[in-house]
Amino acid sequence: MEMYYEQNVVNNNIDERAKKTKTLVIARSVCFMLGLFILISSAIMITFFWVFLLLAIPFFIAALFLGHINKRNNTEYDYVLDDENLRISEIYYRQRRKLKHTIRLRNIESVGVFDSDGYKKVERTADKKILALVNYDDEQNVIYILFRSDKGRRIIFIEPDLGFIMALRKVVSALTVFDKSISDYEKRLHQKAEDEKIAATTRNDDDSDLSDTESNDDSDDNNAETEQDNDGEAVTE
Repeated sequence: MEMYYEQNVVNNNIDERAKKTKTLVIARSVCFMLGLFILISSAIMITFFWVFLLLAIPFFIAALFLGHINKRNNTEYDYVLDDENLRISEIYYRQRRKLKHTIRLRNIESVGVFDSDGYKKVERTADKKILALVNYDDEQNVIYILFRSDKGRRIIFIEPDLGFIMALRKVVSALTVFDKSISDYEKRLHQKAEDEKIAATTRNDDDSDLSDTESNDDSDDNNAETEQDNDGEAVTE
């Protein structure tokens, strides 16, 4: 049976940063247009070409920097796992998708939790580090994968859910690949899932009790109205 697992890493801050995103887009456009205007002016005034060029460069750098920040704030990820590969795609502004990394599972050398003892051992062996996650501050849920590539060893950081870890264990045959910190991570995710189930059950019970209470209140009100009607009829007679 072929393995296939897909996880979408949602960036919940995109909606909250909508106004900031528009502001950065406008600022980037203004910087780019100013740089372009200065560059065109330099073509007219050839004598001061290098002066105008030096004046234009900071605006282009600012536009590039603002664009990078905006892109990072509005990026989500897809992790797709099958029998042979892990494919990671970046999703920009919830509209454009681009495949960024394809990792052969047989080239994976180590998997563990960021900043664990296992990570500290392999960190220095990597030639490059790659970020493929949204919640940079939530270090306890950041997983590193050390793998070989044509350009050397790479470490990529992701934020997988429990299903992804379980699927990865099934398709990576070498158990020694997984650092012991992964077992603790799985236990933490299992506990989190159990806590969420208990919380959901508690909410349902509370809603049910509240519904019963409201029904009883309505019933009492109806009984009171019926008694008033009966008393009114008795007076009329």
